[in-house]
This record gives sequence, C-alpha cells and structure tokens, in this order.
Amino acid sequence: MAGLGTIIEGKNAVLSVLDSGRATKVSYIQQENKSENFDAILNLAKKNKVEIAVVNSKEQWPYHPRHSIVALCKPKKTYKEKDLEKFKHKNFIVCDHIQDTNNIGAIARSAAAFNFEVIAIPLKRSVKITERTFSIASGGLEKVEIIFYNSIFSLIKKFNSIDVWTIGLDMNGEIEIDNIDLKSQKYALFVGSEENGLSKEIQKKLDLISRINMNNDVESLNVSVSAAVAMHQLFIKK
Repeated sequence: MAGLGTIIEGKNAVLSVLDSGRATKVSYIQQENKSENFDAILNLAKKNKVEIAVVNSKEQWPYHPRHSIVALCKPKKTYKEKDLEKFKHKNFIVCDHIQDTNNIGAIARSAAAFNFEVIAIPLKRSVKITERTFSIASGGLEKVEIIFYNSIFSLIKKFNSIDVWTIGLDMNGEIEIDNIDLKSQKYALFVGSEENGLSKEIQKKLDLISRINMNNDVESLNVSVSAAVAMHQLFIKK
C-alpha cells in the first residue's frame, strides 16, 4: 500500500491533512475572492511551513477539475492484520468487500465522527482506497487508522483473542442496535457488501448480530447509511 493518500483533494480533506502533519505542499487555483476555509488552509500551511504553489488558471491545473486545492503528502501509515493487538483498546468498523468508493469514504467519515478509531478493509475483492476516497471522507481518513486484512475469519479470531466484541449488522439481526448493553466493552462493528451484506458463514462466527429499528415499509438502507446509523447508536450508548 505504498503511496496511500499522497494526493489529497478538497478543502476539508486538505485542512485535515495539514492538521495531521502529513502535508508537504499545497497547490491551489488563483481566485479573486477566497472563502474563509481557503484562507484558513493557507494560514495553516504557512504556520506549518508547508510549501504553497499558486496556479493561475484552470487550464493549467494538473489535478482533477472538481477541486481547486490539493495537498501533496507523505504516505499515510497503514497496518496489517497482524498489528491488530496494537489497537485492542480502540473501537473498529470492519468492511467486508465494499465495492463502492463513495461508501468506503462515507463510512470512514462517520467512523471519525463517532469514535470508531480503526477501519479494517480486506486486501482483495474490495474497492481500493484512492485520492477520491480521501476526498469523500472529507478529512475522516486522517482521524482513523487503516488495517488491511487477508481473511475475515482470521480477523475475527484475533478480535476474540484480544477481548473485542464482534457485532454484525444485518436487517434480520436478533437484537436492535440501540438495545445492546456495551458497558466498557470494546467492539468491532461488521458491515457487509452492498449486494449481499454479511454472509451467514461470517454471521455464525460473530458474537452478536444486530439490526437497525426502521419502518417496515423500507426494504433496506445503503451500507454507508446503515453503518453511520449503527455507529451513532453505539457512540451515544457510551
């Protein structure tokens, strides 16, 4: 995963990467009237002694046209499955083969908001984390650690060995997410792929399968929305 997060696009994401200390250079398109966010970014870059480059027009802009400011950064440090024990006092969100960049980015942003300090993503059969993922996460990926795992089953075994509860999210779960009694327990919330959710084989290995209380007329929620609702419910339980 060399080079992960070396180009960060968008105001909020750039501001977060300046806060984290990864940014080495900020580039932006010259504008007559800068927003407050823009000025805050440039002031923080100057304070952190980060190089600033100005591009005079959109025609000369070498990056994606949807953004007018980017940060070039040192790669974000990531971890492997074997490093899990380092984070045994954290809460986790585990993504099982999510296929949409927007969903991974949105889940990371919600994880940062609701104190899920680690996001676990499979190395294979999953969407890759790209510059767009960082942009969609809007700074969220700077606030969480990333673990890449090989096997979800060995990951579950490792969670069991470090006394982290494993909670699956499924519309047919046996207990509503807001009824879980967490006490001081650390936990890992598992969410499945957009098309199939969590397989029955995976669900059998988890400590608990929970559901979100919702109107019966609605069949299901998007995976990133479901993850956000569940993370919020667990967050307020603490």
